Amino acid sequence: MLAHLVVAITFFAMLWTGACLYSPALAEVMNRPSAKYWHLVSAIALGVGLLAIIILRPRAIGQVVREVDTFDENDRLWLRGGTKRLFDHTGAPEQGWLNAGQKLFTSVTSGLMVVLTITGLLLWLGEQNTTYRFAGTVDVHDLATLLIIVLTCGHLYLSLISPATRAATRGIVTGSVDREWAKQNHARWVRDMEQRNK
Repeated sequence: MLAHLVVAITFFAMLWTGACLYSPALAEVMNRPSAKYWHLVSAIALGVGLLAIIILRPRAIGQVVREVDTFDENDRLWLRGGTKRLFDHTGAPEQGWLNAGQKLFTSVTSGLMVVLTITGLLLWLGEQNTTYRFAGTVDVHDLATLLIIVLTCGHLYLSLISPATRAATRGIVTGSVDREWAKQNHARWVRDMEQRNK
């Protein structure tokens, strides 16, 4: 939950300040020097926040990494359901704590965050020293930003609007979800938890 909060706050701060840097119309709202400063502060806060969580909660982070890294036949079958799974999970193969879509989302957004970090660092270094200026860095940074915005819009739709998945939002806020909903959508995870608690 804490990692999710850190990423969400810093992501939207970087999105806003990046938009002010990108759009001349928004530059009226926040001038370029201020936007650059807060963009950089938000990026550093994201890195420091995630590093602190990794140091303070290594087992929890390890659990998430193992879950995302485990991709089995049920996950492949879940993905074969295509866009139907975005709206209806009935008839889906059993899933663990994260379903295949959540694993894919986590992997892709993590990769995009790495790309944004590297290109952002190169852009910042390029302002200090022209040796670090490479053609296309801005384009790659912009494309990665666009992709992560699209994925975030989908994520927000599924977590806040879609009736099939909205119940999962409670898990982020309170740390628990309705057992019946969990059995329908993450049956393997519920079974594993019940066996551990015996």
